[in-house]
Amino acid sequence: MPIMRGGLRVAAPCKINLHLGVFDRRSDGYHPIESIFQLLEFGDVLWIDSLKKSSGIELCVEGPVSLNSSVPPEQNIAYKAVRLFQSASGDDSGWYICLEKRVPLGAGLGGGSSDAAAVLLALNQLTGYPLSRQQLENLAAKLGSDVPFFIKCGITETTDYSAANASTVNTGTTNAGTAYAGTAYVTGRGEQIELIDVLAPWCVVLVNPALHSSTPEAFAMLDTFRQKSGAYPKPLIGRDRLVRMLETHPASWTFYNDFLEVFMEIGRPEMQQSYSAILRDLKALGADFVNLSGSGSTCYGVFSAVESAKTAYKTLLNRWPFVELTFPLARRGNAVVQ
Repeated sequence: MPIMRGGLRVAAPCKINLHLGVFDRRSDGYHPIESIFQLLEFGDVLWIDSLKKSSGIELCVEGPVSLNSSVPPEQNIAYKAVRLFQSASGDDSGWYICLEKRVPLGAGLGGGSSDAAAVLLALNQLTGYPLSRQQLENLAAKLGSDVPFFIKCGITETTDYSAANASTVNTGTTNAGTAYAGTAYVTGRGEQIELIDVLAPWCVVLVNPALHSSTPEAFAMLDTFRQKSGAYPKPLIGRDRLVRMLETHPASWTFYNDFLEVFMEIGRPEMQQSYSAILRDLKALGADFVNLSGSGSTCYGVFSAVESAKTAYKTLLNRWPFVELTFPLARRGNAVVQ
């Protein structure tokens, strides 16, 4: 089925973790984190429309990234987001969702979380804003630890392509106050989010080696590594210090990702080899800062020189299955899907 051309076209931008500190597991099973999240222009796109005469949910997935065909639609996080919204709002309409999947799976880029947030924001718009932004954030937390971040930023762009509203563009800010985009200091299990107003005069090259990284397995590996090595979590750095660092040139950043250290010590050989090679390639091609995003498996380079980033992108396309050149969403102020 081709991607639909009616209803709302919704941007679901991905994110990277510029910094990610992970602390010991709490009694509730979650690991507290301290992180700097940065939204990027690259991401998935969803088309959402009413089924008019039906009360069901139809989900189709297209695009360069394939999903496991054996997994039923009901297990897709976008589908779950529809059900959750309907339960909270009392909406009983039928919805058609077509997901153009661009963000690799298990990549540490928050692709699925952003899809879920996009669905919640779009359905809230289509049904006349029955839920407040805080209510949406509460729903988002039930879908995943990263989902509230995408709601909090309020950047999911929705363009109405219905016949009656062919020229309408809504940034998801109605009934929600000021729209924020870009950067956040994130703590707790990911639900404590403080938006940061900083400039981001750089670009990002994403590289994924086509290795799926399981977040639960990554946390279990981190626990095992610390137990066997006797290593302690690094101390909390604090918002102010991280923001001051973020305001400096990327070449001076000392951000880290606790998962990267663990993977390089006890990760699978193919994981260690891929991460090491990608990070080395990015540095050799002019990246000012390199790191792993989330619990893997996407590595990235931050470039202050756009031309160097373009060269790196073209070079790495010949070496790795997924390479993308993109920009911080806040850099351009308002990313419009066209």
